[in-house]
Amino acid sequence: MNLFYNETTETWYTNEKYYTFGHLEESLAVNEPDPAHPSFTLTTSDNHLGPLIGIMVARNKQKKLVGNETLIKGLQEEVSHLGGILILFPPEWVNSDYVNGFVYCSTNNRWMNAKAPFPNIVYNRIPFRSKEKQEVFYQALSYFQKKKIPFFNPSFLNKWELYQLLSKDSTTKDFLPKTFLLSDYNQLMDIVETYKNVYIKPIEGHKGQDIYRIRKTTNHEYMLSSTRHTEVLTSLEGFWKEKWQENHFLIQEEVNAALYQHNRYDFRILVHFNKGNYSVSGVGVRQSKQQDVTTHIPSGGKLIPYEEVETDSHNLFIQALAENCGNLLSSHYGFFGEFSIDACVDKEGKYFLFEINSKPMLFDESYIENTRYKRLSQLFFELTKFHYQE
Repeated sequence: MNLFYNETTETWYTNEKYYTFGHLEESLAVNEPDPAHPSFTLTTSDNHLGPLIGIMVARNKQKKLVGNETLIKGLQEEVSHLGGILILFPPEWVNSDYVNGFVYCSTNNRWMNAKAPFPNIVYNRIPFRSKEKQEVFYQALSYFQKKKIPFFNPSFLNKWELYQLLSKDSTTKDFLPKTFLLSDYNQLMDIVETYKNVYIKPIEGHKGQDIYRIRKTTNHEYMLSSTRHTEVLTSLEGFWKEKWQENHFLIQEEVNAALYQHNRYDFRILVHFNKGNYSVSGVGVRQSKQQDVTTHIPSGGKLIPYEEVETDSHNLFIQALAENCGNLLSSHYGFFGEFSIDACVDKEGKYFLFEINSKPMLFDESYIENTRYKRLSQLFFELTKFHYQE
């Protein structure tokens, strides 16, 4: 079914019988199509056209929209292929009875500004934590809640709050490394003395940034490493005052991770809600190389195929962890349609869960990203009760 948009009058219309559009099922006008007007091919559910899928992004200081461009492009292509339409907007563009945003017009290969009814569903891909703390975000969220519009992946996750949640759940608590909220210098020294090797991580960090490792080498020396350099110190007090005293960090025991070809590795697990359950969409393996503080690719980590380290035990752990974490997140925070997990196995065969990411980064494995576009797009249709062709 074709849907048309008149950019001059900011109105949507069809050329056939009575149809509605958007979550609130607003009636569409019936007009003779103008060849100059962009057209979109959508699916139908009874007399409803759609789905109209909202992707919430952000605006930068230059007032330009910012988000994960590669992800958005992949989703736009897959959603269009299935018979839906994507609209991008920041929270500032959400009004009490409509949204302004950008939709992709394939007929002339451009993103165009459009005024649209409320989407059938909204996926939160705001890339900055600070934006989710602004009043305009809460205002947009209140509009969606009042109109009962599905909104998923409600926010970024606070690492300490997440640790507390996971540590109280019987399905996840045994996989957590010992972790503490860093509060003062004496506590730091007590934990270093107890565990010898620890990591310091920002509560609201991402992409492996501002992560430090401390290893006590002798009674009077500490090896302090980041992704950029390593130095040997006789005291941690100066670094405490410079980096950690005024900020919020976690301190976590170092896991003696298993090695593959002489270097540690860990799992990046992509998870989606799929046909009523959480399932694994892909597993990437990241291996430390240029430095061994993190395995993140931007920090010099290496990508290796999961098949090279895959075992039945790994598969069972990863799938069970995906299901348990998904159910726990959604019951506590609100519905999550997608997330990723950082995990590893140690040299003794014990599994550990390091982190859950509510806004997963791109995977370097193209087949995982392609699966991601398909799973998310199918989820949009499933949650809005529109049917797509397999």
